[in-house]
Amino acid sequence: MSYKKIAKEMKGVHINWENGKIFPKYKYNSGPHVSQKRINKAIKIVLAILEDEEEKIKKEFKRFAEKRYKGKNVRVNFSFNTAKDKVKNTTVSKEDEDLHGEASFYKIWISSNKLSDDELVGTILHESLHYIATFNGNEICEKDEHIVMAKLGDDC
Repeated sequence: MSYKKIAKEMKGVHINWENGKIFPKYKYNSGPHVSQKRINKAIKIVLAILEDEEEKIKKEFKRFAEKRYKGKNVRVNFSFNTAKDKVKNTTVSKEDEDLHGEASFYKIWISSNKLSDDELVGTILHESLHYIATFNGNEICEKDEHIVMAKLGDDC
C-alpha cells in the first residue's frame, strides 16, 4: 500500500503532498504535542515513503553527486536498511525544544514540541535521510544533504 494511502486511511492523521515530492506539504500550523503514540503512526508512513520512493531518493543523491564532482568518477552508496532501522528507533525527546528533530546513525529523537502531522512525518523523514548516502565512501556534509532534501520537497 502506498504511503499516501496509508496516511489517508490512518485515523486522526491529516497530510497532503505536492505532486512529485516525497515530503509532505507543510501547513505550518500548530498541532498537538508530540507523543510516542503519534511518532509510532508517523513511523509507518515514513517507512512506506522510504520503500516507495527509494529510486527517487537515489536519483536525487546521484544527480547531486554528478554536479558536485563534475566529470569525475563518483561512487554513491546507500544504506536504506540503516535508515529504516533508525526510523523504527524514533523516540520522543524532552531535551531540546529548539530543534524539532535530531539523528545519529542509529536513532532519531523528536522534541515534544507541538507539531502538525505533516511536520512530524517530514521531520522524521528528514532525519532518516541524514547519513543514507556516501560519496566515494565518505559521509556527505549536512549542507549538501539538505540541498538534496530540498530537491525532494523539504522546505524546512
